[in-house]
Amino acid sequence: MSFITSLLLATIAYVSPVHFEVLLSGNFGEPRPNHFHGGLDIKTQQTEGKAVYAIGDGYVCRVTVNFNGHGNAVYVKHPDGYTSVYAHLQRFAPFIEAKVRKWQYAHQSTDADITLEARECPVAQGQLIALSGDTGASMGPHLHLEIHQSDNWNLMDPLAFIPNLLTDSLAPVAQAVMAYPQPGKGMVCGKNMPQRFDFDGKTIADSIFAWGKVGFGLLAHDVMEGSSNKLGIRCTRLLLDDKEIFKSDVDNIPTSSNQLVNIWGDYNYFVRQQEWFLKSFIEPGNTLSILQTGNDKGIVDFNEERTYRLSYVLCDFFGNQERFDFNVVGKPDTIVTPEESADSVMFRRGEENRIEHDDVSLVVPKDGMLFDARVRLAQRASRRYSHEVAFARQSVPLAEHAQLRMRLRKEVPDKTKIYVAARQLNARNPLDFDKETYVAATADDQWVTCEPHDIGMAFVAAYDDSPPRISPVRQQAWEELQTVCVDVRDEASGVAGVEGSVDGQFVLFEYVKRSSQMVCNLTKTPLTPNGGERLLSVRASDRCGNTSVFETKIIY
Repeated sequence: MSFITSLLLATIAYVSPVHFEVLLSGNFGEPRPNHFHGGLDIKTQQTEGKAVYAIGDGYVCRVTVNFNGHGNAVYVKHPDGYTSVYAHLQRFAPFIEAKVRKWQYAHQSTDADITLEARECPVAQGQLIALSGDTGASMGPHLHLEIHQSDNWNLMDPLAFIPNLLTDSLAPVAQAVMAYPQPGKGMVCGKNMPQRFDFDGKTIADSIFAWGKVGFGLLAHDVMEGSSNKLGIRCTRLLLDDKEIFKSDVDNIPTSSNQLVNIWGDYNYFVRQQEWFLKSFIEPGNTLSILQTGNDKGIVDFNEERTYRLSYVLCDFFGNQERFDFNVVGKPDTIVTPEESADSVMFRRGEENRIEHDDVSLVVPKDGMLFDARVRLAQRASRRYSHEVAFARQSVPLAEHAQLRMRLRKEVPDKTKIYVAARQLNARNPLDFDKETYVAATADDQWVTCEPHDIGMAFVAAYDDSPPRISPVRQQAWEELQTVCVDVRDEASGVAGVEGSVDGQFVLFEYVKRSSQMVCNLTKTPLTPNGGERLLSVRASDRCGNTSVFETKIIY
């Protein structure tokens, strides 16, 4: 953090967004697939509806509904150059809710991304802005709080802005070290593949022998009083014979660097074991500004027959620190170059990579690979519109979209109804797949083309000319509750949108979390109740342009 930033924070005092004891289920900068955790997850006692307050003076500059995984979210811009974000909200304060409703009806859309000017929605520090909830990509009720630099949208650690938000006297804990012999340049315990060594307390009891160039990665977590959750580490230092060779300080992260977490962390191991080993060396393509090394990039060259003393020093935001030591004995060994597989190819970062086949073409553009990955084309027959193809046994996220072309195996009645169904392979059970996801595609007379962002999936050309299904839910209670509920499903390309009207006038339907249902509270619509019979119409469309309409009479 710069001197100027520190000076600003010393003069501008932010306050807690809640009026109860703060415990965290997640902290800033934790590694997640494809991104860093951008803020603090504040526990709300496993309930919704807790009051949420602005942490400082400013104005509501943005409000979103069902956008970017945040569900309902409020953005407050502060005069010191920062913006605070409050996400997964159950509902907005009335003065914000009114602006959201006005926008939704003006745009006839449930989903919303609303930009507001300073004069439209000023807020004061401590002013109620929302109630906490469980909307969007949330795994349970909590408040997600982020702080960004307003000009470049860099992610900042909220604890630096609200240092008295919570207390913590517990130091981080190291669980294990992963040794990474560099391909063709190093060996560990007679092998040229990564090997894990677990800590027993603050040391590693296993004998570790190495020769040549080796990098290390650490599995560790932070802890705090009153919470059983494993949190991310703020600062990590790796020492070689008491000299620092690597340091990470997780703060001020450009959002454009989010995907680089897949390079810093051992992504392949995480997919298999759901544990993040963060590497203490910098690989090609890793330009994260939060990492520091010398000219050796954090790689240790074991070229002497002696004991090398290595130590990890871990520190949290509050200064709680712990040291974990382990020894590696330099032992001469014949360095073995990894064998090339005859039935696969290595897709390398920094190069254009391609697989061309009679029925399949895959092209990943230069700099499209986040990391090197071994790729093998596999095909199997399918009753759908192409063979099902796969290129890897687990997720391989990309920095840039690839182009995938698959030959059509039968005539397509309507090319606008073609899409690609992608299935993520289950790394823990290679014979199993996770659910299908939709990938937009185009088709000509011979080929279907799409642009996947992960080539570690199984792809097949699919066809959808069936409209979504709309079913009334508890229709007998609509009149009494003055609320309409419908279930909207599409088993193929997926629901793209739902619109409702009463006597031709637009009415807003809202999502019921973790379900395929949508509800319309008639008392919150512009309709004037008259106790008469009215025509309710609900129109649903899917991603291939198929539509269905459900109509019925209601009394309101």
